[in-house]
Amino acid sequence: MEGFLDFYSPRQEELPYGEALFCALDFETTGLYPGSDSIIEAGAVLYRGGQEIDSFSSFIRPAGEIPAAATAVHGIDAGMVEDAPELEEVFPSLLIFLEGAILVGHNINFDLAFLDAGCRKSGRPMPSAPGIDTCSFARSVLKGEPSYSLENLSRRYGLGNGNHHRALDDARSAMGLLSLIVSRIPDDGELKASDIIRRSRTRPYNPR
Repeated sequence: MEGFLDFYSPRQEELPYGEALFCALDFETTGLYPGSDSIIEAGAVLYRGGQEIDSFSSFIRPAGEIPAAATAVHGIDAGMVEDAPELEEVFPSLLIFLEGAILVGHNINFDLAFLDAGCRKSGRPMPSAPGIDTCSFARSVLKGEPSYSLENLSRRYGLGNGNHHRALDDARSAMGLLSLIVSRIPDDGELKASDIIRRSRTRPYNPR
């Protein structure tokens, strides 16, 4: 047993919050439906103890057109992605980047659904990492906000750089929001990542 414990590596959720590895993830897409719409931008930020340690960002060339309604939201048009790599080229690197980390996102199940669809299209397994939804977490801790959209919370609390609805910037804003929320939770010195996951009240992602 002693030899086993010497080589045992705890999962990230078993670590104290300040030592666990988190990855904030965000996708910009051509629409709302992962079965028929495409990811056109991926952004992710690795951080530990509230500090960014690495980032990932890439445009992705979709199979079809980008609807004008989608461009109106995120500002990404066909000319910006015409020379971008296809999803099958981007996803292996993205999955390596977020491997082992606790995933974080605002309305994270939207991003997890597109992550799942992207894994299927690229022939890769879906990560089994736990997720934290900063939207539901904010609702349970930051009481009385007029809006819980990432854009409004970012403006109210000075998170990110204000370039909303772009993948990397929204990932950074989600990371900042999580750090803000955790700072509002009483810490007796033993706050673990698993406590944060539980308190976030994140609805588990169930692929259909």
